[in-house]
Amino acid sequence: MIAHIFVDAENIPPSVTFQVVEYFGKEHTITKVDIIAKEESLPYKYRDLDEKIYRVQNCFYGKNSADTWLCIEMVRAIIDEPDLELIIIVSSDKDFLPAIKFATDFEKKVFIVSNGAGHKSLSRQLKILDIDPSTVELKDYRLGFGNVPLKLEKFLPRLSFDVKKYFFDRESRVKFILVKSGDDIVEMPFVAGMGITMFGRTLHDLGILKRSGSIREFITYNFLRVSRNRIYFHSEEELARPTQAELIENYFSEHADEMIKIFIRHNEKLHEIPFVNGMPLDLFGKFLREQQIIGKAASPIQTARKNLLKVSSGKVWLCNEEEQEKIYYDTVKNLDEYFDYHAANVKNIFIKHNGKIFEVPFVDGISLELFGKLLREKKIIGKGTSAKSIAQKNFLDVCDDKIYLCDEERLSELYTESTGNFDDYFSRHPEEKKIFVKHNGKLFEIPFVNGMTLNIFEKLLRDKNIIGKNSSAKKVAAGSLLEIRYGRVYLIDEKEMSAAQDDLELNVDAYLNEHVLEIRTISISYDEKNFSIPFVNGIPLKIFGKLLRERKIIDRKISPEEVVENNSLEIRDEKIFLLEEGGQ
Repeated sequence: MIAHIFVDAENIPPSVTFQVVEYFGKEHTITKVDIIAKEESLPYKYRDLDEKIYRVQNCFYGKNSADTWLCIEMVRAIIDEPDLELIIIVSSDKDFLPAIKFATDFEKKVFIVSNGAGHKSLSRQLKILDIDPSTVELKDYRLGFGNVPLKLEKFLPRLSFDVKKYFFDRESRVKFILVKSGDDIVEMPFVAGMGITMFGRTLHDLGILKRSGSIREFITYNFLRVSRNRIYFHSEEELARPTQAELIENYFSEHADEMIKIFIRHNEKLHEIPFVNGMPLDLFGKFLREQQIIGKAASPIQTARKNLLKVSSGKVWLCNEEEQEKIYYDTVKNLDEYFDYHAANVKNIFIKHNGKIFEVPFVDGISLELFGKLLREKKIIGKGTSAKSIAQKNFLDVCDDKIYLCDEERLSELYTESTGNFDDYFSRHPEEKKIFVKHNGKLFEIPFVNGMTLNIFEKLLRDKNIIGKNSSAKKVAAGSLLEIRYGRVYLIDEKEMSAAQDDLELNVDAYLNEHVLEIRTISISYDEKNFSIPFVNGIPLKIFGKLLRERKIIDRKISPEEVVENNSLEIRDEKIFLLEEGGQ
């Protein structure tokens, strides 16, 4: 096509002008580029250009003189250049609508390149002027000058810049899906794995969903699924699966002969529900939520136990009288009732606090709450004192908010944790071995028992003067091919050894310091949690993996590739890149 470019140089950077000339010059024959501006405001880059192509025109003075001059020059070109087919306007104003109307009446194609801010209103005004939308195309120069599929191009004018850029940057991954909005079926752009917030903004920009509407309901209604706040298509297998309500209905239909009615009490209300003895706990919870008896945050296990049901092996059972009685008295808050029921198991133990010895009744497995109440009633501790700390100081074991007497092995551990006397502890563990730990670049040989508590490990390191008061035993473990599980320290298995050895050789801080000018903070999600991390575009995969492990986002059993797949990141040549930058 024979093209003429008109540039409003008062609101368009020279770099954009030269990009437009280069981009359109590949497919069209550009006869002239008119650059219009007042001489005093003309950027220096527009001076000394090739006069065969570029014509700089001084529009003299006045607030809108450049717009007026641009319109005049367009009309003159349409009349004086009979072979002219394409008019390209480079301007972020829209005071040239009459000239566009004139151009389209003369069957000229018009292309408007701007910053995209006024595209929505411009599209509406073109409609009002009865201008055929196929004769006028809009281009947002902030999105670059790559080729965009026509199918995506038609949505861009209605989208805000951030949403527009999101799809533009992922052009190769954009699909066009049909969704139901009210009674209408409409088409929209979609990227598998796009965030729920970006999906909602797209719906609002395109007018598919009102801002007061529920995005999650819309997703469910249109057979999409949400995982870690990202949206995906359902696979055929997933679509074939029964819904939660259907699962519950099918279960009760299959067990119709075993079904009974029971009463469930929650939040002071009684509810009659169908029940099958031994039904799965997750199905029991789903049913309670489906019936709006409990909310999302409520625990079906606690609801079952409060209603004297037994939870065992992931299933919910009716209890016999003896079991019901035990559950009741284990949860009762009255000390006299509790000790009367457990009379056969009551023993007296001694508790030391503030240099004094107190004798108190005790039942193995008493709840921490009831134990605290007992100590306060006996005036052993005050309201602000922690019953848990008293238990631990008296060599009692606290587990799952219950208190137990310790066996000899646990007593030995507690004694060692409290006193730092390792002779008795190591004499009880003939499997003791010598290992090396690394701290501050030095190696130290220490005795070690696989599965020793973190507290004993820490006291051992301090006893050997390996770490000081403010140093972390956890960091020493992490840097010495050891791992911590449930408060105990273990040698890692061979499979994890390789990753751990890699970690020893990698220095995340040194890498970030080396690329300090390129660091940005990005948000990533993993395991339904959001994290902010420092990031360098092109960071090596191994460094990225260690960074995630140092931030406790993943452990060595989780591959960093799994985090990459669930975020706007991609791997190229063993390096990690943001999809927004070079991800196409």
